[in-house]
Amino acid sequence: MAYNNILVVGGGAIGGITTAILTQKGENVIVLDADREHVKGMNKGLEITGFRELTIPVKAMLPQEFTVRDFAGWADIVLLAVKGLHTERALTSVLTSVSSSAPVVSMQNGINEETIARIIGAARTIACSILWGGTNKGPGQLIQTSEGGFIIGQWPTGKSKLVVDAAALLSKAFPTEVSDNIIGDRWTKLLITVSFTGVGTVAGLTYGGVIDNELARKVALAVITETYEVGKALGINFADLMGISPSIVLVHNRADFDNASKLMEAGFANSRAIKPSMWQDIEKGRKTEVDFVNGYVVKKGREIGMKTNANELVTQIIKQIEEGEKAPGLDNLKAFEKIIAYIK
Repeated sequence: MAYNNILVVGGGAIGGITTAILTQKGENVIVLDADREHVKGMNKGLEITGFRELTIPVKAMLPQEFTVRDFAGWADIVLLAVKGLHTERALTSVLTSVSSSAPVVSMQNGINEETIARIIGAARTIACSILWGGTNKGPGQLIQTSEGGFIIGQWPTGKSKLVVDAAALLSKAFPTEVSDNIIGDRWTKLLITVSFTGVGTVAGLTYGGVIDNELARKVALAVITETYEVGKALGINFADLMGISPSIVLVHNRADFDNASKLMEAGFANSRAIKPSMWQDIEKGRKTEVDFVNGYVVKKGREIGMKTNANELVTQIIKQIEEGEKAPGLDNLKAFEKIIAYIK
């Protein structure tokens, strides 16, 4: 099936850059965003810099402008690119303007597919792991900070025609792979998000900064190890990352840490410039989606009686930063010293 009418909900780095490329390729796309100035800038000419140079006017609207009176049943597919904490509100607000058979692709950090499936059903829920990065520069200006593609799949496992058709569309923007174990892919991506994004926000570091700082790297690898062990206890079959099982970066002693550090430095050499999205939220005075990233691991750990001390502390500190009680910075890492003492 060809998707004639594409609705992108969220015009930030991921949604906005995808919108610009699909528009350039001749697709009929509308992007919704709550930032009035950003909407104006996108309509005038959305400017993409970094790993891609492109300026193109796109059809952008405020959510309240996308009315059921004018767009009832309009969208054939929804690309949901909002923060995890906005998932339910953003999706339910546009459902009357979406075809009853339209799939929703979760182009988000964290694991939000459970919420989406509860609202529209698993049959229409497509999960997506995003293997490239981006950041906001200003109204109508976005930066692609790394190269990569998409991995999509039917939630929670398997393949479907909806997914194949969605892959055909998304491949016009970025290389897109279809997975029959998307829940495994999502948990593998979660390993990256809880560590680089979560720990990077706590410490005020880019991905490269996390790699270069030994204490931050210890905390990040402790968070990865904890998340992996919770996932395995839940029966998750983790997907490989760059052709390698993520189990090789689990850290239980100093030797593991030294080995994982080398792999981390080599594997993320092209992602060093990425600035954690939650840190960007903090700088803009916004709530983060930590409850759907590190907090998600804490929640899943509690469900099966597993402790998640590192993820719990990351979640706690980010919430303190949100409330203005702390600021992102290296001093925050001192709170993890007992948790990571086993690394030596």
